[in-house]
Amino acid sequence: MISRPYDEIKLLIENYLKKEFSTKSDLIWSKPPSVELGDISFPLFNIAKELKIKPEELSEKIIAEISFPDIVEKVNLQGGFLNLTFNRSIFVTQVLQTILEQTKYGQNSSLSSERIIVEHTSSNPTGPLHIGNFRGSVLGDVLGRLFSFLGAAVNVRYYVNDLGRQIAPLVIGYFLLKEAKYKIEEKGDLWLGKVYASMYTFLEIQQLKQKLSMLGWKIKDSSVSLYRLDDTDLKTVPEFLNSLPKENEEKDNTHKWFMKLTRIQSSLIERIPEVYEKLNKLTSSKIENLESTTNQYVKNYQEGKDKLIVEKFREVTKIALDGHVETLNLFAIFHDDFDWESDVAWSGEVQTMLAELEDKKYLRHDEKARLLKNDIIAEELGYKTKYSISYEIPDTIIINSEGITLYPCRDIVYHLHKLEKFNASQCYNVIAKMQQLPQLSVRLALYGLNRTDTADRIHHFDYEYVSLIGRKMAGREFDYVTPDELFVLAQEEIKTIIEERNYSEEEQQNIANKIAASSIKYHILKMDPQKSVAFDVKKAVDPNENSGSFLQYSYARALSILSRSSKHDINVQKILESTEKENLIIEKQAEWELVKLMEELPSILIKAAKSLRPDSVANFSYSLASSFHKFYDACPVLKAETPELIKSRVRIVFSISKCLESLFEVMGIEALEKM
Repeated sequence: MISRPYDEIKLLIENYLKKEFSTKSDLIWSKPPSVELGDISFPLFNIAKELKIKPEELSEKIIAEISFPDIVEKVNLQGGFLNLTFNRSIFVTQVLQTILEQTKYGQNSSLSSERIIVEHTSSNPTGPLHIGNFRGSVLGDVLGRLFSFLGAAVNVRYYVNDLGRQIAPLVIGYFLLKEAKYKIEEKGDLWLGKVYASMYTFLEIQQLKQKLSMLGWKIKDSSVSLYRLDDTDLKTVPEFLNSLPKENEEKDNTHKWFMKLTRIQSSLIERIPEVYEKLNKLTSSKIENLESTTNQYVKNYQEGKDKLIVEKFREVTKIALDGHVETLNLFAIFHDDFDWESDVAWSGEVQTMLAELEDKKYLRHDEKARLLKNDIIAEELGYKTKYSISYEIPDTIIINSEGITLYPCRDIVYHLHKLEKFNASQCYNVIAKMQQLPQLSVRLALYGLNRTDTADRIHHFDYEYVSLIGRKMAGREFDYVTPDELFVLAQEEIKTIIEERNYSEEEQQNIANKIAASSIKYHILKMDPQKSVAFDVKKAVDPNENSGSFLQYSYARALSILSRSSKHDINVQKILESTEKENLIIEKQAEWELVKLMEELPSILIKAAKSLRPDSVANFSYSLASSFHKFYDACPVLKAETPELIKSRVRIVFSISKCLESLFEVMGIEALEKM
């Protein structure tokens, strides 16, 4: 555990109360609302009530009987609160000495007994990452870094979702273009996004036309493409739908579907005309029925026996995955292992798992579909009681009406062995909030399979999506904002800010790259994961805002002070080496507040890990950097009034640089020596 002056004083008082009065009430401490009241405060009401004496009387006994350490300068009672004021010189000397003695301040072994899996990103390979799911990448990365910084063995995994039905039309379109020798001239995953949006639109248009035919609409020209809404369709479909009786239940829904696809088709023709038109011609001429071909591709790949289909799916998925990894690495986000969903399906364990759940009557049949009886499992096996769930949990479809297993089904098998791969004590799946039911279903299925120990070690770390101000996102319409795009926008903003500074073009580019990546990550990280985020590029890189660049600037400012010391005949190394030989001088409130904040850093990291709030690390970092700037404005360092003040403030500046280095490591932010 981290030893803090606050906790040591708490323990001293607790031991006295237990020894003298055998108290059972908890002793808590907090920081007083104003500095005039002291530095640490203990409410005595509960304990005084337990002992049936007045708080004033209890306080007098504590003050009379306890010999407080030298760090406590004054003790007083204020309205039932025992307030203690620290000797600032002793407190500051102890804190700074602790910082200077540690290679990485705040790093500790509090989680050394833990082996933790963090799974994050795991995006569908149908296009590039976008800022919506990139939030999971940032949160997962920082969680892993935080656990590791606190001594845990951490394994970061990526679950490759290569079995989703939506991948099949993408694979079909990709190979149509490949066989036509179409050249790819952009990042692979971005290009796949265009193919996916086009092919999925063709598939939906076919399904719409089939629906219209069921309602009585007739195609007048047999040469019209099954995968395009041409001018004739745009005219005749609304006329046909208007001719249907008002009481026809399908009329409104079909009309909305038609209008939606009309808009999407128009948008894709405008934004990606070359890929869209080329694919439409190829699909129309070579694919007789895209829907049935898609279904056959899905079935064949899930079975894993058709070698050619397997090679096709793997080739396309690998292109998307390589693009995702390239994007993540741009932001210093890395994975240790990649698990393929298809490998899980081909293991043969899915059917074994289903048979066991069937035998225990935990599956419900709805014609050909099968659903997991979530609520029954939760009730019968005590899950609701253990986790205080009072609502009815809906069933989850795990096999659809076509007999195809859905991803929650395969996830159950994946988690049967996922923790064993790393001998993990805990597993955190960083997945968007909309996946709450599927994630819960996996744990309930494990309960049903008598794997409660595994289920209880799996945790869903959920989050809301990120949007860009003024933009909506839809992957099926190739309308989203990618982290790569944000990176370029951020670079441009940064270059505008620093263009007048005396940097070479190479230095400008290097600084812009590092600030862009760090600022985007920080802007996402600092928000409560449970709240939606509207991303603002200008604010994200503004050094005057709560931004990553503000933190990087703070660090560069601290190093700048230290680097200029030799010009003032100040030997920083000598000052640092002599810290333990003398108590430091604290003259102004700004330096006192800064040192108190630095002392909090180790406990902040531990609390962030326990509460799973990586955003609290970001917000503490901002508070610390802001406090440093107040110190900078109020407290001259190299031109301080006395040699003693110079020594104290040099140590403070060096210590703040070490604090920021630790926080940067946890957040994955680059430390810049100059800005």
